[in-house]
Amino acid sequence: MQRTYFLGGASPQGFETDFWREQQALYGFYLKGGPGTGKSTLMKKIAAAFSGEETAVYHCASDPRSLDAVVLPARGIFIADSTAPHEASTPLPFVTGETVDLAAALAQEPLQKASTDILALYRANQTAHAQVKKGLAGIAEMEDMIAETGAAALLQDRLEKYAARLAKRLFPKKNGCEGHLLYRQSAALTPLGRMRFLPESFDLILLHDPYYAAGALLLHQLCAAAVQSGLSCEITRSLTQKHRPPVQIILPEQRLMIAAVTEAAQPELPAPVSTLHLQRFYDAEVLRRQRTLLKFSAKTAAATEDQVIALLAEALRLHDLLENYYIGALNTDFLGQQTDRLISEILRRGQ
Repeated sequence: MQRTYFLGGASPQGFETDFWREQQALYGFYLKGGPGTGKSTLMKKIAAAFSGEETAVYHCASDPRSLDAVVLPARGIFIADSTAPHEASTPLPFVTGETVDLAAALAQEPLQKASTDILALYRANQTAHAQVKKGLAGIAEMEDMIAETGAAALLQDRLEKYAARLAKRLFPKKNGCEGHLLYRQSAALTPLGRMRFLPESFDLILLHDPYYAAGALLLHQLCAAAVQSGLSCEITRSLTQKHRPPVQIILPEQRLMIAAVTEAAQPELPAPVSTLHLQRFYDAEVLRRQRTLLKFSAKTAAATEDQVIALLAEALRLHDLLENYYIGALNTDFLGQQTDRLISEILRRGQ
């Protein structure tokens, strides 16, 4: 079975990921090399080579066509792009992992000849990402304003009692074992818009909550109850709101996912088995008094998001142009040899 995630995503503070912390118990192959050196191609071939096993593939939020990591949990191994913006290195070489330098496959002369054009594209790409960061800060300001207003109007006691009843209905009785809380980013803002990676054949419960606070608290309560019941719970957090609240949880043993959305219509999501409208857990009078502010904040956040998506698309266009120079200078035989070597090493370590 193959599961799909994002390695992380852009936030007002820059790129954020839980990947390195979550996978630190595994042996890692840390791929180094600039754009176009074949990191994603190598990982796609490794994922294909082990497609008969349980695998997890992590896509790049800036370019969903590309992979940032492949995890083989049964073998205790991951392979990941460890270059900017998600730089990392193994703390104990050949004990906790090893570095694989794919830049060694590049011919220097054509890159040096095109250095002026390459630098111009790189700087333009960095400028676009800096503008993305500013745009995300604007979205965060509006979303935090909505969430704070929602929190002030939240009927917390009523919601917590409902969460307890729902958890009792959804989850088995405690079996004496503690479950596992896992951070897996299944949603991100990309050049193609907001995307979610959802496992196939899982039931979906949709939480419709335009004010964020009720959905975040309900997901938090359900996640805690699931772990207490001995289940694994994968949590996806908002990358824009200040406190990084949950926006989605996945319970693999239950084959269940629960996602909070602000819009009633979500065409990218499968048909839910249940939709819970959470507006009943707010004080209507408090929301009424803040109606103008809430509408302004939601409208501004949506308009800014459109601008951020356009900037992400422009950054990707520039990155593709930059990659072309490196692809043209790449020794593909070397890349193939490195791929074969890593597959052999993974097989050896997994014995």
